[in-house]
Amino acid sequence: MPPARLARLTPLLALLFVVAALPAGADVGGTLSLQTDARSRGMSYSSNRPSAQLGLAWDGEGGWYGGGQLGYVRFDAQRRGAWLQAYGGRVFSLAPGLDGEAGVIAHAYENVSRYDYQEAYAGLLGEGWQLRLYASPDYYGIGQRSLYAELNARLPLAAGWTAVGHVGVLRAFGQPAMTYGIPPRATRQDVRVGASHPLGDSSDLQLAWVATSRGGPYTWTDSPRRRAVVLTMTTAF
Repeated sequence: MPPARLARLTPLLALLFVVAALPAGADVGGTLSLQTDARSRGMSYSSNRPSAQLGLAWDGEGGWYGGGQLGYVRFDAQRRGAWLQAYGGRVFSLAPGLDGEAGVIAHAYENVSRYDYQEAYAGLLGEGWQLRLYASPDYYGIGQRSLYAELNARLPLAAGWTAVGHVGVLRAFGQPAMTYGIPPRATRQDVRVGASHPLGDSSDLQLAWVATSRGGPYTWTDSPRRRAVVLTMTTAF
C-alpha cells in the first residue's frame, strides 16, 4: 500500500486494535460478513458487486460500548478504497422492556476524504425492534445537514427462521455545495424485507429484498439498480 494511503488509514485502523486489546473485564467480539451487494440505507457501496466487511465490538460496564467496521467501497472506477466506521455510545434503561441509546459514529474513506462525515444518534430499543434517529452537520461533506430515521424489527418464525424488516427515511437540509445535473429531491426512503436462519452456533444466513427511492443528499449518481436481492452470511468470533 502506498505510504500516503497507509498514513491516512493508520489512526483509523488503530481503533480496531485498541478495541481488540481492551482489558479482560470487557466483552470483546468480532464479525465477518460476506454479501452479494454491500448496501446501507438502500444505496449500494460496492457498485452492485459482492463485498466483505470486518467488525470488532466492545461492550463495557454501565451500558457503554464501542467498536469499528472495516469494508471496501466502490463509488465508481476512480473513487474506491477502504471504508472505516468507528462508533461509541451507551445504552440505558428507561422502563421494563424498553431501553434508550445515544452515541456518535464517524465514517472515513481511504481515497475520497471529502466524503468523510460524522453523525450523532439516539434511539429506543425494545424486544425485537429498534428505532433510531441520526443527525449529521455535513452529510458526505456536501454542505448539507441531514436527519435519518430508521425502524428495524425481527420476528421469530418457525423452524429457526426469523423475519427481518427495515424502513428508513433520509432528509437533507440546506443547499448542497455541489450537484450533478438537476438537484435531487431532499428526501429518500429505503426498505429491507427478508428472513435469516442460523448456521451452527456462530453464523447466520440472511436473504433480503432491498429498495430505495431517488433523492437525498448523495454526491455520486444513483445506481441503475435501486432494487436488489441481497444474500449475506455473517460469522461471529
